[in-house]
Amino acid sequence: MKAKLAILFSLLFTYGLRSQADSVIVPADLNVPDAIFITYTDFRYNKGILKEQIISSINKEQLDFVGKCLDKEIINYGDGQSTKEVKSNTVWGFIQNKTFYVNYKGSFYRVPVFGSLCYLVATVEVAGVGFYDPMFGPGVGSNGRRQEVREFLINFYDGIVNEFKMDQAEALLSRDKILYAEFKKLSRRKQKEQIFRYIRKYNEAHPVHFLK
Repeated sequence: MKAKLAILFSLLFTYGLRSQADSVIVPADLNVPDAIFITYTDFRYNKGILKEQIISSINKEQLDFVGKCLDKEIINYGDGQSTKEVKSNTVWGFIQNKTFYVNYKGSFYRVPVFGSLCYLVATVEVAGVGFYDPMFGPGVGSNGRRQEVREFLINFYDGIVNEFKMDQAEALLSRDKILYAEFKKLSRRKQKEQIFRYIRKYNEAHPVHFLK
């Protein structure tokens, strides 16, 4: 029995070391260098274009330097060997002043809730005679195109921006069985009112990691 326990402990210890070696935890306050991430993969590996690499006439001491650079159509940067360029509207996202921004349909939006489950709001153009609010049901219909503020979720581990829906949020929360059981004890109304509180609780319990 002791031999089996020793083997089990050894395996768990080895797995823990391997996990630590393969990734690094992302600070809860997102205290990492400002950077531009061309792709989601760049973001997962924390291989961004640092502000020091960006070639621009804009003063790099400005707090919103990265954002201002992305207001331009093209970003030029150096990788130590050559100068490269990328179209700003193709950039996946960026970090500036401990805040994460993601590209949604060519515009960058601040992500106020960052973690395993990211939450943001974005202004989108809506066509047709009406819309459906996933939180409160059908909205008032109108003709033509108009701007609407919508809610979105991003699963940190796939990087896809999805319009917020309660069933999707619940499916993600259900990965934590204890927290999900607590959430399901609430009435349906309370669940809608407190879903973002539980998203934050989930993030606190499940810190995210950059891959190495």
